[in-house]
This record gives sequence, structure tokens and C-alpha cells, in this order.
Amino acid sequence: MRFQNVMVRAVDVMQMTSRFSGLGARVRKGAWFGRSIRQQVLLAISAMLFLATVLMGATAVLNGRQSVNVEIEASMDTAEGYLRELVRRINAENHLSELDNLVAHEIQHLRHARVYVEDPGKPMRVLRSPETVSDIDDANDRTPDWFEALMMPKGGNDHTRVISIEPNGRSLILKGDPDDEIAEKWEQLSAFATVAVVAIVFIVLAFYIVLGRILNPLTDLAKGLVALEAGERSQRLKIPKVSEVADIAVKFNSLAASLDQAREENGELYRQIQSVQEDERREIARELHDEAGPCLFGITANAESISRLTDALREDSAEAIRKRTDEILSISSRLKAMNRALLKRLHPVSVGKVPLSALIQDLVYDFERRHPNVRIGLSVTPLIRPYGERIDLTVYRSTQEALTNAIRHGQATHIVVQLREEASQGAGSDQDAIALRISDDGVGLKPDVQAGFGLSAMRERVLASGGSLVIAGHEPHGTTISIKIPLWPRDLHGGSINAFSQATA
Repeated sequence: MRFQNVMVRAVDVMQMTSRFSGLGARVRKGAWFGRSIRQQVLLAISAMLFLATVLMGATAVLNGRQSVNVEIEASMDTAEGYLRELVRRINAENHLSELDNLVAHEIQHLRHARVYVEDPGKPMRVLRSPETVSDIDDANDRTPDWFEALMMPKGGNDHTRVISIEPNGRSLILKGDPDDEIAEKWEQLSAFATVAVVAIVFIVLAFYIVLGRILNPLTDLAKGLVALEAGERSQRLKIPKVSEVADIAVKFNSLAASLDQAREENGELYRQIQSVQEDERREIARELHDEAGPCLFGITANAESISRLTDALREDSAEAIRKRTDEILSISSRLKAMNRALLKRLHPVSVGKVPLSALIQDLVYDFERRHPNVRIGLSVTPLIRPYGERIDLTVYRSTQEALTNAIRHGQATHIVVQLREEASQGAGSDQDAIALRISDDGVGLKPDVQAGFGLSAMRERVLASGGSLVIAGHEPHGTTISIKIPLWPRDLHGGSINAFSQATA
């Protein structure tokens, strides 16, 4: 039983470890692959430079530790020989009573060693000259404890030499003192670290600038692809000096030219289809007006005539006939209203004849009348003139389709229509444009849902007019359709292919 419990816990730990490791792998993958090429290269270079600096620092520490050990041993040998000779001379001159002062004065030039004197039956005391006290204290203060412990030679401060003084039994004890040597190593390593950090910063900055110059053509290529995807047919890349990237730029420009030509051909074909479609709409509208209108008028007139003839009949029979004629008149009235609405949708008679702002206002009012539960805000700058049937009809149909989609598919309750004429930043009025923007608070467009026939037809209609169309979704809901149609010179309204060479989508 205990074994089973242990196994269950082990399995739980393994599962938890697997989950955390998977999470860590995803985080590492996102942190690395989510960065740009420049950032990845700079991070890799910085990591390598940092690793090289750490390795050089570790090597310097190891060599410094060995150097401290060798220096201490050499200093101890030198100090021991010097002190033995000093004691022999003091003993020969019979100045043993002044031993402490003489030794303290002479040891100020000794490095990496401390001298202690030990009298029989008394504790050992250190001999320091006044000149060396402050130096030792400064060395201890400026060196971190962790570095001192790291650089301490093998055996620590156990380097000890004993010099016996005859005949009084006193002894001079010489002990290794690596503090000042370690302080020197700390200063050297600090200077090295400072130089390394400054060098790394300059190297990374240099690589940042160089990589920017190298990768800028790739950035331009990415921007060009985005612009090409958006339909900017005039998009071309400057040929860079880097041969590999230059080949890509040449192929890109060739592809853009091919797409431009294909778009021109498609635009011309769509303009022809659109022209035929509008002709058919006009023909159907004319037939409805000329044929259905008189027929509906005849039905109404005959029903009213029958209703008047019932005055000569008995009351019960007359009442029954009047009910039937009233139904006929009601149906005829609805048919006439449907016919008028259908005529208006097929071909508004005011297109190209009244100012565009009035045309759009009439369309919005018609939608408000048919959909009273939907609030439609309208912001129109005074457009005092019509812009020709091509532009006016494109704006009218686009607004009509956008409002229909927002109400029918988006289930919007509030729609804002903005229409204005925009002046270009460049010279020449032929670059001015009509800007149409329709925003709603509907359910929005799902990213995985393809555009329907209505939106596709709207896009092609706008492109055929040399304009651009952008559809943007908003969080948490809502959609905005932005349309710009350039105002070309009047002599280009006839449909010249060159007039549409700047079309964007």
C-alpha cells in the first residue's frame, strides 16, 4: 500500500514537472522567436560577449589566486631572510632592548607579511610601523569580503615562519598577509570589468547600427509586401547595394508590375461588367416604370370604377363588392410602393444630377424610415456639386451595401456615416479624394469568415474607380469600412486605364 502511494505521488510529480517544463519551453520559444532578426542577433552577440567576459574573469580569478599564493611564498622567503639578518645585526650590536622599535621601523617596506613578537609567558602582539597601518586598513576596506574569500590562497593565512632570538627566548613570528595583494587584484579585475562593459556596450551599439543598415532592405521588403497585399499598385522597392537582397528587390518589383498589370486588366473588365450591369438596371427600371406603372394605375382606376358602380346595387351586394375592391386598391397601393422602392434601388434618377451629399442624405433617410429601430448618424461636409455618375454611383452603392450589411448581418443598432472631400498634401487638385467612412456597433466580422458577394462587389467597384477600401473590426464588437475615391481630372472619367493606375485596396 505504501509503495502504491509512493508511485502515485511520483507520477503526480512527473506530470507537474512535465507541465512546467512545457510552459517554460513555450515561454522561451515565444521570448526568442517573437523577436526581430536584429534583436535575435544582438541578443546572441551580447550573450557570447557576456560569456566570454565571464570566462576571462574566471580565468583572471584563477590566475590571480595562484599569483597571490606565489607572491606570498616569495614575500615570506624575502621577509624571513631580511629579518634573520636584521636580528643577527641587532644581536651583534647588543641592541636587543630596542628590538621592537628597530624591527617596526625596518618592516615598513615588507609586503604581504605581518611580523609578531612573542615574549616568554606573554601573548603574541603584532609589530606595525606607522606608515603601514593606514595602507593595510585601506586595503581591507576597499576589497569585498566575497572576493577576498575567493582569492585567499590555499591554506589561508597559515604561511608562518618563526625566528628565535637568543639568549632572551623571544621570537619573531612572520605570517603571510595577502590583503594588499588581493586588493591589487580587485582593482585590476574592477578595471577589467569596467573596460569590458564599456567595450560590450560599444560593440552592441556598433552591431545595432550595422545590422540596421544591413536589414533595412529586408524591412523595406516586408513593408512593401504589406503595401502590395493592401493593393498599393504603385509600390516599388529601391534596389539595395547588397547583392542577395538586390535580387529579391528586383523580383519583388517584377511581381508588383505583373500584379499591377493584372489589376488593370481586371479593373477594366470589371468596369465593363459594371457598365453593362448599370445598363441592365436602367433598362429594368425603365420597363418597370413604363410597363408596371401603367398596369398598376389601370388596376387602381378600374377598382375605383367598380366601387362607384356598386351604388346602383342592393346594399348587401354592394358591401361585398366594395370590400373586394378595397382589398384590390390596398394591394395595388403596396405594389406601387414596392415598384417605386425597386426603381430607386435599381437606378436612382438623381445620381449624377444632384450634390452627392443630398444623394447620401436621401439614402440614409430611406434606411431610417424602413428600419426605425436603428439610429443612423450622418456627418456630411457640404459637397455642393455632383462628381459624375461614376463617382456618385460608387459612393451611393457602397453606402447602400454597407448599411444593408450592418443592419442585416451585423445586427447593428447604431451606425455612423461620414462623408467628406479630402484635399491632398501634394500639388494639384486631381489628387483630392472623396472619403466615406461607415462605422457600426454590430457583431463585427469574424477573422476566419470570407467576405461575401456584397463586400466583394463593393471592393471591386471601388477599385474600378481607382479608390481604396479598408475593412477593420473593433473589440469587442463593431466594424468600420473606410473608402477613398480619388477625384481624377474630368477628361479621365471616361474610363482610361491610366486613370486607375494608382488604385489601392
